[in-house]
Amino acid sequence: MITKVTPRSCKLTPFEILKQKFGSIIAMSGCADAIYSDSSCKNVIGITGLPIKAPVIQVLLENSKLAAFLNEYVQNKSVCLALEGMRYCLVFEDGQKVKLPQELDDIIQSTVSDVKNWAGTLTENGEHVIDLKKPSPGPHFYVNLLIGNRLGFNRTLQTTPKSVVDRFGRGSFRSHAATQVLATRYDMRQEENGFPANRQFYLYENGKQIFYSGSVDDDNILEAKCIHSCNRTVIKYKTACKLEITRTIFLCPQKKGLPLATEIQIINIKNNSERKRNLSITYTGMFGTAATHAIFEDVTYTNVIMQSAALYNDNGEFIGITPDYYRKKYNEDTRFVTMFVRKDGKRIFPKSFCTDYNDFVGNGTLEHPAGGEHLNNKLNRKGPGFFALGTPFTIMPGQDIEIDTFTGMSSSKDNPNYDDTTMPKELEALLRYFEASDSVQSALREVIDFQEKYCKYIEFKTEDKMFNAGFNKNLAFQILYQTFMSRSFCQTQKGYREIGFREIQDLYASMYYFINLGYQDFVKNLLFEWTSNVYKMGYANHNFYWVGKQPGLYSDDSLWLLQAYYRYIIYTKDTSILNEEVPVADGNNEKRAVRDTLKAIIQYSAFISVGNHGLPLLDLADWNDCLKIDNDYVDGAQKEKLYYKQLKETGGKYGDRFMSDYSESVMNAFLLKVAVDDLAEIAELDKDAELEQSMRKISSALSEKIQKYAWKGNFFARVLLNRYKDGSFTYIGAKGDKLSADPNIDGTYFLNSFSWAILSGVATDEQIGIMVDTLKKYMLTPYGIRLTTPADLNKLANDTATDHYFYGDRENGAVFKHASMMATAALAKAAKSVKDKALAKEMARLAYYMIDLVLPYKNLEDPFKLAGNPRICTQYINADSGENIGPLLSGTATWLNLTITSLAGIEYVKDGIMFSPVLREDETRLEYSLKAPGCSYNITITKPRGFARLIDSAYDLRIDGKKTDNCIIPMFTDGKEHSVTLEFK
Repeated sequence: MITKVTPRSCKLTPFEILKQKFGSIIAMSGCADAIYSDSSCKNVIGITGLPIKAPVIQVLLENSKLAAFLNEYVQNKSVCLALEGMRYCLVFEDGQKVKLPQELDDIIQSTVSDVKNWAGTLTENGEHVIDLKKPSPGPHFYVNLLIGNRLGFNRTLQTTPKSVVDRFGRGSFRSHAATQVLATRYDMRQEENGFPANRQFYLYENGKQIFYSGSVDDDNILEAKCIHSCNRTVIKYKTACKLEITRTIFLCPQKKGLPLATEIQIINIKNNSERKRNLSITYTGMFGTAATHAIFEDVTYTNVIMQSAALYNDNGEFIGITPDYYRKKYNEDTRFVTMFVRKDGKRIFPKSFCTDYNDFVGNGTLEHPAGGEHLNNKLNRKGPGFFALGTPFTIMPGQDIEIDTFTGMSSSKDNPNYDDTTMPKELEALLRYFEASDSVQSALREVIDFQEKYCKYIEFKTEDKMFNAGFNKNLAFQILYQTFMSRSFCQTQKGYREIGFREIQDLYASMYYFINLGYQDFVKNLLFEWTSNVYKMGYANHNFYWVGKQPGLYSDDSLWLLQAYYRYIIYTKDTSILNEEVPVADGNNEKRAVRDTLKAIIQYSAFISVGNHGLPLLDLADWNDCLKIDNDYVDGAQKEKLYYKQLKETGGKYGDRFMSDYSESVMNAFLLKVAVDDLAEIAELDKDAELEQSMRKISSALSEKIQKYAWKGNFFARVLLNRYKDGSFTYIGAKGDKLSADPNIDGTYFLNSFSWAILSGVATDEQIGIMVDTLKKYMLTPYGIRLTTPADLNKLANDTATDHYFYGDRENGAVFKHASMMATAALAKAAKSVKDKALAKEMARLAYYMIDLVLPYKNLEDPFKLAGNPRICTQYINADSGENIGPLLSGTATWLNLTITSLAGIEYVKDGIMFSPVLREDETRLEYSLKAPGCSYNITITKPRGFARLIDSAYDLRIDGKKTDNCIIPMFTDGKEHSVTLEFK
């Protein structure tokens, strides 16, 4: 009988076999690595004494001499490489040992001593320095993100360009929305975002290829390193033939009259040899297609509707390549590439080109293309949009040459007068703008300066330099990047998912950074863009770029908008925004005041789209995509039609409940409670007593309903079920729901019920204590807090997390870091306020425990196991393996920022800053600076070791040296710097 073995069913790993066979023979000190020696999976080749877990055996076997030696001894037996004194020996299962020849010992010693450097290092500025010759811990580990700057220009949310760059400079580049300038690659491998020719180049000398930027395997490359920084990547090489090559990749800040999106690569080549070098460069890439829909169905179509075109200036010089499409609408986004060599104050444009990938590669490979040096200068009648530009140049001894490449797009999305002449005009303006020898470096400095200023909103000054850089620089940058992005663009997710209301969560954090840079109007315009995707009835488009789609499909969408307006208004005190008129998503050029849109959202969610218990309907799903319980759900547009039909047939009035037996989302009920309370606070600030009183009344009634119907003794339910008239299933989440897939757990538990019960202020102190105990018992793992316990939701529906994922992945029981950070925000909030100090202490510990598992730089402690990018938060952690898995974009970064800011004591309220810090127990001092629109603060907190908080500790709080008992710090408007000191006794 054939037996199937899977990695989840087979718990005996190579490492476990190594321990079993050699544990009593050799000291298993340090870390170890092992692989199966054959497909029987009974014998292993291992090595002990490693500084960290890493694929050392795989690397060692790449050495032919060592591989041959091991093959001689590894025949149906297990062996282990172990230190015997100062030398490595080969140990057998029976205890026999064979000393390795000195040459092989040197290879192993050199490899093992270098393991700790494989993952690279982080500098105190948060830069990731990577040796390109080392193995990669994971598909997104060596990735950087780049973003353009279109602040002050039209439709910034959707037109801001963005790139993903790996350690070799590969990856793709988008302009507006999901439009690819440089093509992504629809490959099953996560590692390849971007066609592999993107941003790469070759150097030739005397008819021979001497360098390729996308590989370091060539003997000519002695050293190669990549430095990923916030919003720029620098890659450096040193060759045996004494060239020093530096690449700098960044996005051009927008200037009036220039193309919508331009990515720049500066290539600097220095001749350290003592001879004149006659070189040529060939620069390559692949333009994205205009017919994205056809990628999935008819690739031939994407090719035959385009032809390549050459670009020439007024002097008749060839300057670059652009794709030309047959359909007029496809030419409303026009891509281009140009390049020039700077030499002796002049610019040398390309002398040759190729537009056919097959001609370029020929009988060679992309690493060594047959047609790479002698480009055929042939325009191609069909796609895809491959390009190669070639330029010969001479470089004298000691001289360095700069080669600047510009890849970009002109688009009608930023120009109502767009026509066929627009791109040539904008490209000509671009070339004029960057004519001066220092112009590109000046643009790079502008990128760096903006990032430095942006980060000044809040900066920590702790003894932990990695934390300072991780929070102050990298986390701040990720939030900036995500403000303009859907969750679909990064190294490991390549689709065209659009922006939606969940993405507005990023604005919860980034708005403070923008406002302190003077971009308050920009934040308002972002809010308006989301607001215009709310329908008159109060539901919202789930996704939108230029046109909204999926109206009212996910029931949480519009509720996130209230929190964004609350944060903006409470921070700026700008209640006039409530009177601004914004279009409704229904169309017909109809507008209404923001105030009325917010009220419509509340009415829809609290009174119309509710179930039997008066809580908001789940609809297709809420925040959790994989909680699709009602197969016969209706979206907002359908619901609206059915609702008016219901009112007509029953004689009801607008505001009555939409009658159905659909499921109710308890998380939405909590989100609604937050939204209602936020609108009440806004109304109080705006002196709208009627609205405030109305919202307070709704809030109170909603809390009663949630407590009555959703509290199940040890947890709040996640969903209330109404369609089972026999009462076989009445809720999901908490004990007794009859849905647990683990016989040792009495129900299913969902983390978001815990988090939002606290964040909404619904949960009592007693309930919080009970939930914390339940959470610790069932959801806490060595890798963090799970999103859910094992749940057999297939009993209810067939499109849930249970149906989609192995348990431990994504929404099915992973440590979903976006949700985990919502939980830490909740833990932080409750740790400040619950009466039980022991409970508060435990919650603070849990919060910091989870934060430490999510802080990206912590991945360097065990990179080949954790595999997460050390600068950029990934989406989730597999709860069994500990692997940090992409994509890189999610709400993780935002809620991590909000949690840390909250624990540092910052919460904006209508009267100022509610200052209530909760530091780590072993932390005795915390310093940070904080900027506000009208002033700045230097904040210092000191305490003895142990747990301390304001409500039950003795303390001395001073503002500008004056003692105060009021823990609300005024938001000064005097433009001065103020000191805040808090000393716990």
